[in-house]
Amino acid sequence: MNSTDFVLSLIDAFNGHVEGRSLLQRRAYFVSVLAGIDSEVGFVTHYNSPYSPIVDNAVTRLKSLGLLAQLDIKPPLTSPGFDMKLYEYRLTNEGVKAAAAVKQSQDYGRIASACRAVLRITNPGPLTLAIAAKAHFTLKQRGRETSSSDIVREAQKYNSTINQPTLDAAVRFLGEIELDTRSNPT
Repeated sequence: MNSTDFVLSLIDAFNGHVEGRSLLQRRAYFVSVLAGIDSEVGFVTHYNSPYSPIVDNAVTRLKSLGLLAQLDIKPPLTSPGFDMKLYEYRLTNEGVKAAAAVKQSQDYGRIASACRAVLRITNPGPLTLAIAAKAHFTLKQRGRETSSSDIVREAQKYNSTINQPTLDAAVRFLGEIELDTRSNPT
């Protein structure tokens, strides 16, 4: 599966849209790990979080082909004097047709199954997913398991003000999707 088919499949399996560039990257990370293709998607560390330039380039390519629309949406909360941008990525009518063609591949089934696994676990919020992604990616890079205490320790390195319920949700999310971080990240 090429990168544009991966992103097309990913967005299609998340009901045709994903709100937020960071959320798209985090979901792509977990889906690629669950589908066993994370090495092909090429995640690197970016602001202590997994980021794939391959996914980013595929999004740009899909937008230029008219298969994906990037819409500006107003975030629910903004700080005075700080203008945040939030994008929604939505398949266009042509994108839906292209996704229908991709659905015929075996790879689509693995991607869709991984997307359902991510959503099944109480549809984690953006902050929960961010903490889980940062902790999992960092521990995987080090070749370590994601024990509850390791996840909490890693998360607190990035943000010491994270509340306990959010930490608990990230630990629960990682425990429920049962990712194996002992494997070699390359």
